[in-house]
Parts: sequence; C-alpha cells; structure tokens
Amino acid sequence: KIVFTPIIVLVILVSEAFVGMWINSFIVAVNCVGRVKQRCLSSSDTILTVLAFSRCCFLLKTTLQTFCSTFYPEIYYQNSIFQAFRAVTWFLNSSNQWFAACLCVFYCVKIANFSNPLFICLKFKISRLLPWLLLGSVLLSFLERHYNVNNVTVETSLSHVLAICGIGFSMAFTVFIISASLLLFSLLRHTRQMQNNSSRFRSPCLEAHIQAMKAIISFFFINIVNFIALLILLTNIYQEISAASTACTIIVDACPSVHSIILILSNPKLKKTLIKVLKY
Repeated sequence: KIVFTPIIVLVILVSEAFVGMWINSFIVAVNCVGRVKQRCLSSSDTILTVLAFSRCCFLLKTTLQTFCSTFYPEIYYQNSIFQAFRAVTWFLNSSNQWFAACLCVFYCVKIANFSNPLFICLKFKISRLLPWLLLGSVLLSFLERHYNVNNVTVETSLSHVLAICGIGFSMAFTVFIISASLLLFSLLRHTRQMQNNSSRFRSPCLEAHIQAMKAIISFFFINIVNFIALLILLTNIYQEISAASTACTIIVDACPSVHSIILILSNPKLKKTLIKVLKY
C-alpha cells in the first residue's frame, strides 16, 4: 500500500510546479524576447505563449492549494474556500484545454492542404481571427466555470460532476479531434502522393505535417490521462488525503508540463534556445 505523507506530497507537488513553471516560463520568455527584438510574433508563438502563461498560473494555483490543504486544513475545507479553489481549477483547466485546441486548429489550417474554398479562405484569415479565438476561449472557460462550479461542494455527487465535466471538456476535445483528423488525413494523402512520385526525400510540407502530428498526438494521450485524473478529483470518489487522490493531483500537475516539453522539442526555435541555455 502506497502512503503519501503531507510533507512528501508537498515536496513532490512543489518540485513539479517549479519544473513546470520553469518550462512554461521559458516559452513565455523566449517568445516575449523575440517579440521585442523583431517587433512581431507569429500566430503559433502567440498561442504557445498564452498557453504557457495559463499553465504557469495553474501550477501556481496548485502549489497554493496544496500548501493550504496541508498546513491549514480547517480553513481549506470550509465550503467557500473549497469552492473558490474548485472554481479556479476549473477555469484554468478549461482555459488550457481551449488554448491547446486553438493550437491544434491553427496547425490544421496552416499546414493541411485541402482544395475546399472555405478552408482556403480560412487559411489566409486564421491569423487575423486568432485574437478572437483566444478571447472566445477565455469567455467559454469563464462561462463553464460559472455554470459548472457554482454548485460544487465537498459533497458533490458523481452524476452531477460527470455531467458538467462532459459538457465542459467535450467541446474543446471535439474541436481537437476534428482538427487532428483533418491534419492526419492531409498527411496520409501527401505521403501517398510522394510515394506515387517516387520521391526519396521528405518534403518540407511532410516534415511540417509530422512535427504537428507529434504534438497533437501527444496532447491527445495527455488530455485523456489529465481528464480522468481531474474527473476523479472533482467527483471526490476518494478522500482528499488518500493515495489515489494524491496520485491524481500529481498527474494533473505533470500533464501540462510534459506536453510543454514536447512542444519545445517540436519547435526548432525553442529547441535551439533551450540547448543554448542548458549549455551554459
């Protein structure tokens, strides 16, 4: 039987938060420096920056929540405090889901090749629509938080949370699935065309497809694991201090950081900068 003492949990979560905030802060810092130097920031880098900043906030919240539940349980388990942490958790998780879905949509629109007139029009306008997509993501997350967490208490029923989790995350996950499927279809079609032309080398377009699919597939699996762990935490199936709840908390903290690492490794600029930083 695995036993997590409060101090061990605090050390693990603080360590995870420190590493995660360093990784995501690195993304924000590199892109902000690039924005100052070049006086512009690409659409994909904009989404990455917003996503990384949102994840930093989530990790900071988790650290504060763990600290309060460990050292001040009598205050933390008051219904108002409990609801406040649940509300912030839901908002930040939903924001992360929608920002990551926006990244998938951007990859799909900019990289995939389809002859549909609407798709071609969207390819040229996606950069101008990006601020509205990000703003819409924040508003949807806020509405989901207000509707879903307003009645969440320590005694929240399983059926209620299952319903609100399904509503809250299904929309972002559906957007992701559609974008990933279209991108995969475009990748397979382009691969067949290369095989028919007997090309021995990968084209830049195919390389872009592969890099995007790696990021999206990684997010797919990470999103599933994160959703299951978050669902267990929100439904209170296990006690807050149980090993299962602690393990889920550790997983929820780790998933965003793991995905951010994959995004760094799949981004040439971030990867090159990270190598330089690690050398020093």
